[in-house]
Amino acid sequence: MPFGTRGKHLLAAANRRQLPVVFLVCASAASAASPEFFATRLYPVLDKAGCKSCHHADGVASATRLHFPAEGAPTQNVAAFGESLVELVDRTHPEKSLLLIKPTNRIKHTGGERIKKGSSAEALLLEWVNHLASLSDAEVARAMSYRKTESANAGEAAKVMLRRLTHRQYANSIRDLLGESSDPSSQFPPEDFVDGFKNQYRSQTLSPVQIEAYSLAAERLARRAFLRGDSRHLIPCPYTAADAAGCRAEFVRTFGLKAFRRPLDPKEIAMYRKILQAERDFLKGAQAVIESMLQAPSFLFWMEGTARAEWKPYVSASRLSYSLWDTTPDDELLRSAARGELDTTTGVEHAARRMLADPRSRLALDEFTSQWLRFDRALAAAREKRTFPLFGPELVSSMIEESRRFVGDLVWNDRNFMDVFRGSY
Repeated sequence: MPFGTRGKHLLAAANRRQLPVVFLVCASAASAASPEFFATRLYPVLDKAGCKSCHHADGVASATRLHFPAEGAPTQNVAAFGESLVELVDRTHPEKSLLLIKPTNRIKHTGGERIKKGSSAEALLLEWVNHLASLSDAEVARAMSYRKTESANAGEAAKVMLRRLTHRQYANSIRDLLGESSDPSSQFPPEDFVDGFKNQYRSQTLSPVQIEAYSLAAERLARRAFLRGDSRHLIPCPYTAADAAGCRAEFVRTFGLKAFRRPLDPKEIAMYRKILQAERDFLKGAQAVIESMLQAPSFLFWMEGTARAEWKPYVSASRLSYSLWDTTPDDELLRSAARGELDTTTGVEHAARRMLADPRSRLALDEFTSQWLRFDRALAAAREKRTFPLFGPELVSSMIEESRRFVGDLVWNDRNFMDVFRGSY
């Protein structure tokens, strides 16, 4: 029988008394829930909880084992997906299943608590976990065939390696994308240093606070983009009434290419055109598109690798740009990617030499040096005044500038980099 009211009361009682969930596994006498149960009852709950917004092929949680079916997938596919979640179930100890303890935040979950402990939603999830734990080996093998089929249909081309923009990269990208002079990342939560730097995978999870900060920044930036009409020249075409239809598609394609650092696929173009068309005023629609794109994973994360052949040149463009400039690719780099010039070692070298001659490469080196030598620690340092009377903000500033210029001299004047450790000047 379904978990029902009695199960919900047990669940609430267990949470009040801190009883182990295994108590509920026994007490609920989990029934053989059907795949239709998942598709019609639990799936909408997970969707409403926001799980699907991150757990899809291009989402923030794309690197995990949990990918929801595409929008509009047939009910039988959703049901098959539900049974394939047995991969996330501990059949010996269902109460320890990732499918249960992750969304309820019993163990650290980047998305926070998506399913509230003691809620009816958790009761439905627990019922499904119990059902999956009771499957026979043959039923598990059948259920897992969905994953194999899904992988075959999607192909290796769907696999993309992503790296989140650091706060500095975000600010620089916004500057070059929108002509924005302010630093929106100054309002973001502080970044953690991992292994000495801020761009390590382990520190690049998205907390609810960070997601909210991105949302607020996107809203402000999009609003500012057209405060004085199209003074920043973001619209690539005339948008009079006669030309509006063609201009909508052109704006979505051109701005999307710059924001996502790759061409948009047809589904993305259709989605953003729909957002633009929802506003009668063209600039209002363009503002809505910008606000939406600045919150998309394809903007917040840059591709570091992909198996999709049509995206590989753009992967090279992003890797060059964020390595040498700490910002998004410029128009010339994107054109080089489109022409296939970044598919060869010679083409990459030519692009890199052009980029190294740009002042932005010096700023990127300064940022690297700042993190590598942990200037933040020097800036936060304090000394006892009587013992160190000369130590103060001016001395710290001089120490930092000396170190920055020293490393810069070694790099830009092609000196022996070992002098950074043994130089006597």
